[in-house]
Amino acid sequence: MRKVATLVLLLAVVIGLRSVGAPYASAQQPITVVSEQTQNDFPTGVSFTISLNAPAGVKEARLRYQVAPDGTAASAVADCTGGAVISCSYELRSGAGIVIIPGAQITYHWELTDNAGNKLSTPDKTYVHQDARFTFKTLTKGNVTLYYHAGGESAAQAVLDAAVNTLAKVGALEQTQVTFPVKVFLYTTAEEMQPAIAPGQQGSGVQVLGEVVYSDTAMVSADVDTLNITQHEVAHIVTGQATKGPFGIPAWLNEGISVYSQSRPLEGHQSALDAAIQTDTVLSMRQLASSASGSIGATVGVYYGEAGSIVRYLVTTYGPDKFAQLLKTFKDGSDVGQAFQSVYGFDQYGLENQWRQSVGLSQRALVPTAGPSTALAAATAAPAVTSSAQASSHSTGGDSSTAAVAIIIALIALVVIAAGAAIVLVRRRV
Repeated sequence: MRKVATLVLLLAVVIGLRSVGAPYASAQQPITVVSEQTQNDFPTGVSFTISLNAPAGVKEARLRYQVAPDGTAASAVADCTGGAVISCSYELRSGAGIVIIPGAQITYHWELTDNAGNKLSTPDKTYVHQDARFTFKTLTKGNVTLYYHAGGESAAQAVLDAAVNTLAKVGALEQTQVTFPVKVFLYTTAEEMQPAIAPGQQGSGVQVLGEVVYSDTAMVSADVDTLNITQHEVAHIVTGQATKGPFGIPAWLNEGISVYSQSRPLEGHQSALDAAIQTDTVLSMRQLASSASGSIGATVGVYYGEAGSIVRYLVTTYGPDKFAQLLKTFKDGSDVGQAFQSVYGFDQYGLENQWRQSVGLSQRALVPTAGPSTALAAATAAPAVTSSAQASSHSTGGDSSTAAVAIIIALIALVVIAAGAAIVLVRRRV
């Protein structure tokens, strides 16, 4: 009987302890998640919402997120409302240093704190952003996936093949490999593509036909020279991989590689360069280094045509191995001056004069300037010449006014051609 009584007593104690412990355990989890939602607000961004029970009230609901593949970890405090069930929301918007494009993968979780100091962290989730205007079909070859919503499969396959071939061609030139998944989004027109790459930024006077916003995603429009635009943008992805380092490479060199990677230069770019060479109004290296030269209508055609021509000169004159070495030097941390000097034995300005000679122009005197010129000045500025050329020009005497008139007429023609070339622009923005 004593053993039975002892067992009964022990059982009662255990049951009592469990009944006492139940409220205690419940008190340790005062925040309960009811639901989590994401809402696609294309083209402006995405909204994150969490609903929860928190009897002590919410002190802070913080969303922690990261946009792959280039975004760094970030966080934001949500706005909360409600009583028994509290709803907290945060709207992640494109702009102010972040662009959310179709295909963007956002990994996120919530960190919740109530007024009593209790905390709860939710598990990571992944949201994939979509262009809600269209239903995209996909084609995949190797590590490249093409997203398209219009046109036949054969045309889409040609774009996919161009992307795959460019990965291989530019990878061989730059002695690098792109092994991560690459996405190509194909739109029917540049106007249709615009909200996907930069919502609310129309009206710059330059039509964007393609862009690399993320290092793994090329955005392409199909209304002008689709395959060349595809080659251009995918080349940016390869170059980004080959030069990923502390400083990157000059924008003109990046764009020049992509122009060189095309089957041919875009028509407006080539005609603008030809006119500039004919009138000796090509851009100086200082002007090429100015971001304005590649984004303003008056110089965009010459900028892309000249950048591609300079890269072609480097590769054909000194060979692809030295060019790959140049890019590796950038990746290892050299600045522009060090990189060119260490690989080729001359700086950018020495390269400028070598290229000028290769297209039949005289060398340019390297006179320091106050800074990059405006777009219009860049299109019309007369280049400096060597002392012997200056002497020759002054020896003609009365012919100088006739020559001046001829140059002015040629410059007017150049500006007209350059303005026409501004219809198209391909660029990288990573």
